[in-house]
Parts: sequence; structure tokens; C-alpha cells
Amino acid sequence: MTEININFTKFWQNKYKLIDYDPKSIFVEIKSKKNVLFAISFFLMIMSVEILFNQPFKKRINLFHNNFFRKVFKKKIEKLERIQINSFAYSLFLMCQKLFEEDERLKKYAKEIILYTFYHWSSAENLNNYNHKIYLNKINSLWDINKNLILSRTYDSRIDLIFLLYKSFELGVADKKIIKKNLSVLIFSVSKAQKEFRYDVLKELKKKKFL
Repeated sequence: MTEININFTKFWQNKYKLIDYDPKSIFVEIKSKKNVLFAISFFLMIMSVEILFNQPFKKRINLFHNNFFRKVFKKKIEKLERIQINSFAYSLFLMCQKLFEEDERLKKYAKEIILYTFYHWSSAENLNNYNHKIYLNKINSLWDINKNLILSRTYDSRIDLIFLLYKSFELGVADKKIIKKNLSVLIFSVSKAQKEFRYDVLKELKKKKFL
């Protein structure tokens, strides 16, 4: 495989959907570093989205995409898309931080992992080519700004990323008690996602000695 692209991503997801994305079956047939990184990126995408699904204020975010509404409510669409991009990016960064803690070999492939995870997410969200490019540029920009936090193993760096994730939701709450409560819920959600990390995937990944 010389290039990862949108069509290949859809093919990959449809192929392994037939076996319910079983990591052992997926990794056993992988023979190249690029394919290993592409596979782990799929599971990172799933775990990142899981953080977003578990938010009690998800109804307030109400992400959607529609070309008709895009024209009529341009400013609202722009805000929703900004929330969608940023919230996914910071959820991904938190899961990447956990991944790099578990397998330090992968730090040197961080940029590729971010890219491939984005391809999986773009495919799952059915982004058109125009939005695909815009979203990718934005996530790459956020990576460049925050990569030192993501590659760090400190507790403070994790809290900083959680706070950035919270800010990305743009809830517009001024009450400090509500903010504190929301942050506590978000910290719990992130901690739960990281404790339930796909160690079955990591087990198969660690068998690949050519990374």
C-alpha cells in the first residue's frame, strides 16, 4: 500500500466490519508498518468518539451536517463544525497520550497515527472532499500546537488536554460551579475511556516487532 486515501479507508472499514473489527483477525494478516499504524488508528478513532458520546451535555453540541442548512445558517454551521473538529481532536490527543504511555515505540509515528485516525473519522463522518481537507488542516494545526502536551506523560499535561477539550465544546457557561461540575464529569469520562483502553488491540500490536 503506497498511499492511504479515502477510498481505501472505506474499503478497509467495510472489509473488517464483516468480522466485527476483531483485532486478532486484523493484525494477524498485517505485514507492513504502515498497515499496523492504520489498524491501530481505527481503534483510536473509536475510543476517541467514545469520549464524546459519553458527555451529558452532548445534546447541546448537536453536531450535524447538511448542505441546505450550511447555506441558510452559515454562522451556526461554522460554530458546530469548529466544535466538531476541536472536540474530536482533543479526544484523539488524549487517547494518543494513553497509547504512547503504553507503547513508547509509537511516539516516533505520532504524525502518521494522527493522519490515519483522521482518515478513519472522516470516512465514518462521510465528509466530502472539501471538508476533508479543511478538517485535516485544522487537526494538523492543533497537533503542532499541542504535541508537547500529547507526548508528555505528566498528570498536568493530561489535565491541560482535558481542559482544552472542555473549552472546545463552547458551552458558554459563566457559572463557576457549573463549569467545575462539567469538568469533573469530563475528567471522569476521559479516565473511564483510558481505563477501558483496548488492551486486546495493544496485545496484538505489541506482537509486531518491526515497528
